[in-house]
Formats: sequence, structure tokens, C-alpha cells
Amino acid sequence: MIAHTLVNALAIASGIVCDGAKPSCASKIAVSVDAGIMGYFMALQGKEFKNGEGLVLKGVENTISNISRLSQKGMKKTDKEIIDMMCQY
Repeated sequence: MIAHTLVNALAIASGIVCDGAKPSCASKIAVSVDAGIMGYFMALQGKEFKNGEGLVLKGVENTISNISRLSQKGMKKTDKEIIDMMCQY
């Protein structure tokens, strides 16, 4: 049970980078919805991630720009690596 739980958790988390596996793509939608709900409840309590914490910059537009940069430029090598990993099985 522990091993299956770990595999499920890892599949969900790694599915965020789009690994081409249909079930983990569906779980990434659930994770994203959950993150949105958590973000809303954090905001209700006056809590927020601050500038410099991870990819967060001052202002929503700047943070979105950082995430866009990561997905456009930073993921190019990741995409190739994912394909290489999936083709070895």
C-alpha cells in the first residue's frame, strides 16, 4: 500500500510537467484546482507568497511572466528528456 501510494503521489507531482501519460494529466487538473482553492483560502486569511519565494515576483503580472518564461524556455530540455525517458521502455 505504501509503495502504491508513493507511485501515485509521484505520478501526480511529475504529471505537472506533462509526461504524456493520460492518467497523470487528469490528476494535474485536480492538483491545479486544489492549488487554486488553497490559494483562495490563504488569501482570505491574509497569507500570500512574497517576492523572491520560488518563482514569485512582486505583482501577479510579473509572476505570470516568470512562469511563462519557465514553460517556454526552461522546458525545452525537459521535453527532450521526457521523450528520451519514455522511449526507453
